Amino acid sequence: MTMKKSPLPLPSGFGHGTAGRRAGRAGISPDGGPPARTPAPSPARARQRFFLPPLLLVLVFLGQLALGPALRAADTLVCASYPVWLFARYLNEGRDYYKVELLTNPATGCPHEFAPTPADLNRLTKTRILVKNGLGLETYLDNALKVAPTDVEVIDASRGLPTLSMLWNRLDFDGTMGPDPGGRQPSQIPNPHVFLSPRLAGQMVANIAGELSRLDPGGAEHYAQKNAAWELETARLEEAVAEFRQTRRGYKIVTSHGFMDYLAQDLGLAVLADISPLGSEAPPSAARLAALGRLVRREKISAVLLDPEADPGPARTLSSEAGIPAAIIDTSTSGPGDPPPDFYQRVVMEDIDLLSRMLPPNREPPPAPDTQGAMLPPGNPRPVPLPGLDGEEE
Repeated sequence: MTMKKSPLPLPSGFGHGTAGRRAGRAGISPDGGPPARTPAPSPARARQRFFLPPLLLVLVFLGQLALGPALRAADTLVCASYPVWLFARYLNEGRDYYKVELLTNPATGCPHEFAPTPADLNRLTKTRILVKNGLGLETYLDNALKVAPTDVEVIDASRGLPTLSMLWNRLDFDGTMGPDPGGRQPSQIPNPHVFLSPRLAGQMVANIAGELSRLDPGGAEHYAQKNAAWELETARLEEAVAEFRQTRRGYKIVTSHGFMDYLAQDLGLAVLADISPLGSEAPPSAARLAALGRLVRREKISAVLLDPEADPGPARTLSSEAGIPAAIIDTSTSGPGDPPPDFYQRVVMEDIDLLSRMLPPNREPPPAPDTQGAMLPPGNPRPVPLPGLDGEEE
């Protein structure tokens, strides 16, 4: 979304009458008549004419200082991951004060393994504003920010949000819930995938809007209005979440990794296990897959859900052997390079629609799951054909 800033307001009369001045210098009267005879200026008048333009330039510069850093800020705002790029683009739309860019490729997906190119790093050296998801989602930033200007403004979209640990509801079914490679206990590691929850995404949009208002005070009213518009446009989505929770809460699921925990919490679902071990992108071992199968049967788990980057093979195996549906959930971490303003809302609504087809309504709504597990709803849903996991491999 390319933006051209409006020039600074100039004093009344400044810059007007250009054609007339050019005509006078060429010896032509502006009205086409004979050239007017102009008396020679006095020395004082000549000095005034000489010093006026530099004086105006100084005044303009001092005006910039008085208006604060927002007017002098670079017009490029760089986003470290796709979801916060969607949010920042939405807020900037209509004001176009910033050129909002995505540092990663739109098709990257979750940026856990993203490695910036020299060109990406070069862009960081020229930006003064960076928006990130935070909570460790963009691990590449730890090193990449070393090349950024020391005064770069970093907007942490997840600042102040309530978080779940990577162990939320998990069962240690194969004895692998030990410390991560850095020595941290899983219960100490926050799950960074807050953006897939419409409730928390709204708070992220509000965080970004607040910071943009601080950096661009002239646009504060615009950002507040866009934030309010986001809330209105997300209302139908939140109604769908509430309806799902009312009619389907209590189902137990397995996911490829912790991408869905916050949305699952909103929907009343319990994520009991991940296909891959915590902190690993590698496919599960045969022993882990066998243990997962036993867990699915013992806990009567109802579905297997994957992020788009996950290997569908293990999920297909679990789905086939346990007789439960499996599907790919759009995480909103990738998408088109020029998405519509409501792209996020469309993605999450499609996710909820898909889950509603997979998990039928409960005959008697069970209690909502807590952090220790969830009650199983009556019956187990029959497997249904789903794109990407049934039939031919993609």
